[in-house]
Amino acid sequence: MKWVTHQAGALAAALLCKAEPLVSAAMVLGAVLPDAIEQGVSRGNRRLFLAIHRGVFHWFGLYAAGLLAVACLPLPPRGQAAAAGLMIGALSHIALDALNPGGVPLVPLRDQPRLRLPLVSTGSLREWIFLAGLLALIALGGYQLDERWFRKLAQWLHSSLSACAMFL
Repeated sequence: MKWVTHQAGALAAALLCKAEPLVSAAMVLGAVLPDAIEQGVSRGNRRLFLAIHRGVFHWFGLYAAGLLAVACLPLPPRGQAAAAGLMIGALSHIALDALNPGGVPLVPLRDQPRLRLPLVSTGSLREWIFLAGLLALIALGGYQLDERWFRKLAQWLHSSLSACAMFL
């Protein structure tokens, strides 16, 4: 899925769970963490990125362990909430990528069994329809939470989507 779909999925989940704005923002950042790590590891080398994409950095166990570590670390409450949001956002990324025909690894080795429910291919019409549904959930969830908070969120989302549109 495209980054914008991952971010919208995390934001929809955050709103539906009535997460605090800090946690919501962390979830949106975490929603692109697996791909961002792979981008960093591949250092812009497209061939290397494709070779490692949806490998170990798309294994749910990595972020579940991160979430457990966050719960055990002596962090200030807001720091712990933000770090947990980051891990939950990454887990939402993994869940959404499991809907792709390529799936995600069940174990952290490249050629092992994969979890997949092939409903949405990256960049397909189905993905755009799925994104529209997520955006409708965001609009509904944000408005129900607080109209003022929703306006700020809508402004942020508009600027984010505009920036992401350059990469579509």
